[in-house]
Amino acid sequence: MSSTTSLTARLEAAYPGLSPQLRLAARYVLDAPDDVALNSMRTVATHAGVHPSTLVRLARELDFSGYAEFREPFRQRLRTHADRYADRARNLQARSDGQEKDANGGLLHEVLQSSNRNLQQTFSATSPTELSNLAVLLDQARRIYVVGMRKCYPVAYYLHYAFRMFHDNVVLANGVAATVADDLRDVQEGDVLIAIGFETYTRGTVRAARHAVSVGADLVAITDSPLSPLARDATQAFVVANDSPSFFRSLASAMALAEAIVAHLVAEGGEAAVDQLTKTERHLEAFGTYWGPDDAAAVSGDTF
Repeated sequence: MSSTTSLTARLEAAYPGLSPQLRLAARYVLDAPDDVALNSMRTVATHAGVHPSTLVRLARELDFSGYAEFREPFRQRLRTHADRYADRARNLQARSDGQEKDANGGLLHEVLQSSNRNLQQTFSATSPTELSNLAVLLDQARRIYVVGMRKCYPVAYYLHYAFRMFHDNVVLANGVAATVADDLRDVQEGDVLIAIGFETYTRGTVRAARHAVSVGADLVAITDSPLSPLARDATQAFVVANDSPSFFRSLASAMALAEAIVAHLVAEGGEAAVDQLTKTERHLEAFGTYWGPDDAAAVSGDTF
């Protein structure tokens, strides 16, 4: 039994005999273990609706020397636990059993609520100043590299695709045919590597991030925890919430953050960004990239 599981069992066993305030604190700890791991005692107390001293009393009620010792199992859980898709799938099936008759929408409603919480948590923890600073860093970079593998590839691809609309110095290190080392061969001081990764972290993304730092490039991490291996040594780290009732972690907040990064980069890019976007649009039009009125007129009947 893990230390967190043991602590959870002790909390549940002690719960009936706790005072109302301690019950309130205990219920929040059981419902939001990641908040306990990542935030200060004062912040957790605020979220739980109790005084910080209540958390200290709760820790001592469970025979801990203080709140720091009480918190440690939750921090250790974030460092070591790795969700298994099969386990999450079983939980999903258990939760969804009979939910098709739920008047509130069942699983669909749960996904919506989870996504809304993720977005609120992510953007409440991300300031406009941080995004503006990132825009300046990217605008001044010799070259921008983007790496995100496996489940994080859609976010990496979006950033690369959007940046390429108005920047010509962007490289997607996608690792196709095991070429990520080749993609990053020329990374150097003055470059920026944006690394996207969530637990369970892909080894190639972590190695790419550490290589970038080792050669003096700036590392920007988009990840799910300040304890993430990508956040270590990062010039800037953006923590996104990605909880989901599904077996796969949600990408909604990461994609929304990517959109915000692109928007700030354009906003800070001045006339040069607008000029480059105009050139890109003309190029795409010359290639006949998009479906238009002439295409519609040329099609008669159902030809597909």
